[in-house]
Amino acid sequence: MDHNRLAAHGKARPLALIGGLLVIAATTYALLVGCGGKSQESNTSTTTDTTSSASTGAAPQPNTAPSDTNAEKTMDPVALGNKVYQERCALCHGPEGKGDGPAAAGLNPKPRNHTDGKYMNSRTDAQLLEVIHHGKGAMPAWGGILTETEINAVLKHVRSLAK
Repeated sequence: MDHNRLAAHGKARPLALIGGLLVIAATTYALLVGCGGKSQESNTSTTTDTTSSASTGAAPQPNTAPSDTNAEKTMDPVALGNKVYQERCALCHGPEGKGDGPAAAGLNPKPRNHTDGKYMNSRTDAQLLEVIHHGKGAMPAWGGILTETEINAVLKHVRSLAK
């Protein structure tokens, strides 16, 4: 037996374990920050509170509100949907909606590929809204975080991705 080969094989296992732990830690962090890590206080504004974040050194967090704002209502629904999608969904679903976001590597099942027209076009708006509102599998429920205007805008954006 070749002792060098056995020694190299023994050294590879701790590296694989460390690599696996890093993937798990990065995925957990990404999910906490991108999927519901924002506060769910019942504020009536969706502006960013910069005074409290400036004193703590933390990044400003948008206040989430259960009611729609005038700015959301006047914005083009697909543009608003894209904005919300990039902020809240792209971490897992990827910026182009292919299910290949940075957090997708650690998820099982993998996030839905929104560009898969065969699947996406077989789902009704009601089915997709149900998943957005209540979550499914590893996907968090966005019903208590996003406004109805934002949710409907995300639906329009997701529909625009399906080919």
